[in-house]
Amino acid sequence: MKKNLISILFVVAAIGLGIISCFLLPDVVAVQVGVDGQITNTMPKLLAIIIPLGLSVAGSLMNLTGKEEKNIKGYILSVVGIAVMVLSLLVNR
Repeated sequence: MKKNLISILFVVAAIGLGIISCFLLPDVVAVQVGVDGQITNTMPKLLAIIIPLGLSVAGSLMNLTGKEEKNIKGYILSVVGIAVMVLSLLVNR
């Protein structure tokens, strides 16, 4: 039960961040920043939202459908997707 609740909370957080990103991110999103602080790679906004959202949802689905109780791979994947969305919001503000 606890596993399901955490996975569902990760999905809700990822979807919430995706909706916020739709409004706050520019049309061209910086996805890589060099050591000198200059933007080295960009991506369209839709892709910059869909990729980390997909990672988070895929990780949560791994947890919800998995039979192992102590499998943390799905949690890690979900957290990475959420962290990427938060970082893209911070870099592109």
